[in-house]
Amino acid sequence: MRILDNRILVRRVAVGVCLTAAAVLASCSDFLDPKPNDVLAPENFYKSASDAVAAVNGVYESTKWGHWLGYWYMSDIASDDIYASPNFGSDGHRMAEYIFNASEWPIGDVWGNRYGVINRANAVLDRVPAIQMDETLKARVLGEAHYLRALAYFELVRFYGDVPLIEHEVKSLANLDVARAPQAQVYALIVSDLQAAIPALQDQYSGADLGRVTSGAAKTLLGKVYLQQKNYTQAAQTLGAVIASGRYALNTVWKDNFTVSKELVNPESIWEINYDAVADPGSGSVQTLFSLPSNYPGGDAYGLMGLVPSLVSLFPAGDQRGNHGTFMAPPYTDRLGRVVDWTVPNGPAFDKYLDETSTQNMTARGWVQQSNNWIISRFADVLLMYAEAVNEGGTAGSMSAVVALDSVRHRAGLPSVGVTGQTALRDSIRVERRREFVFEGQRWNDLSRWGILDQAIRAKQTEIGVPVKGVPSNLFPIPQTELDINHKLTQNPGW
Repeated sequence: MRILDNRILVRRVAVGVCLTAAAVLASCSDFLDPKPNDVLAPENFYKSASDAVAAVNGVYESTKWGHWLGYWYMSDIASDDIYASPNFGSDGHRMAEYIFNASEWPIGDVWGNRYGVINRANAVLDRVPAIQMDETLKARVLGEAHYLRALAYFELVRFYGDVPLIEHEVKSLANLDVARAPQAQVYALIVSDLQAAIPALQDQYSGADLGRVTSGAAKTLLGKVYLQQKNYTQAAQTLGAVIASGRYALNTVWKDNFTVSKELVNPESIWEINYDAVADPGSGSVQTLFSLPSNYPGGDAYGLMGLVPSLVSLFPAGDQRGNHGTFMAPPYTDRLGRVVDWTVPNGPAFDKYLDETSTQNMTARGWVQQSNNWIISRFADVLLMYAEAVNEGGTAGSMSAVVALDSVRHRAGLPSVGVTGQTALRDSIRVERRREFVFEGQRWNDLSRWGILDQAIRAKQTEIGVPVKGVPSNLFPIPQTELDINHKLTQNPGW
């Protein structure tokens, strides 16, 4: 895999951007030609409504690839939920065992991609306002760019803490060394971006626009940002408004969240990264291949990871999210009647991203051929974040914290939580988040937000039998490639 550090990305964008219908970056050697014949320079591009839409589509495209692989190495493999099997490479073992350092490729990949997203979004925000076009469409395009920039900065600040704050398009190779801005400044921009996005976006889209970010997606992310900042009053109010809107509901069947034919259109979906390998061949997702047990019939299955036993034991009998949901226990009988056994991983394997109603998933799996989406926001997350915010001191709106929590439990087939008191309810909410969102990009960030990352990783290291080292801090290291080229950057404590 070729990983581009942020300086390379910034240099590429600074010398020019080749904008096609998808606004995809082209070879920058083209821009060295003093009379390029096949390159549309930015100065000649931002002229029409179609240019504006193509440009923001390019921000989506970069966001899509930013969640394709490296992101969940950090958000999930490096959490306490997953262990690396013998089939996983050394990078997977280092991440899963928490013995990586600042040179690990996912850490540089996520950083570099997010700044690529930010620069594309900045270009839209700087250039589109001057275009003569329908004002409603212009507002939507700008709202989408605000949301996608906010998401990129939110992922950066949660993983790395203080990060460089770049608010305008980089057009020059000069002054590329930017110091880290305090987290408070980064969060201020994130909140401002989302507040700008909410009124500019529609409640829903259809047809060719299905899958674009909505006002509900922006409100949900804003609520998550407030929760991350421990602003429980604003978090409860914002997330309560999403609930009260009536726009979203839990799927009756939990596994419908991961059914390809129901992606984007099920009532629980708020926003997803769309990997449509049918409409866009060669750009499908890969988490299904990584997580299925080795040699699972129907195509590629690598068996790279398994669930730690303590996680498996959290699912009571009858929980929709347990066996035949989040995981499969050998021997496993699937919908095609195939009885499958395996030795890698040793024990239960992931079932979450195998859609047994999808012919492609079941009989023709291959590299980048899956259309399984990556979920950024779904309604169960809104309910559990709301429950957490209210339990930590936020004001309840149309429902109590217990009712919100029980909604998720009841859908899964579990009884009411039956606890009182802030501490007991806090513990119950945290357990429910772990069961609900395994391998959905939530766990590491939850542990870091709660301040228990070191405790959780130490327990995992003991459980999987590797030397117990703990974690240096509740942050990942700043990528070494960035420190090498930007001497204004400093490293996070302990790394």
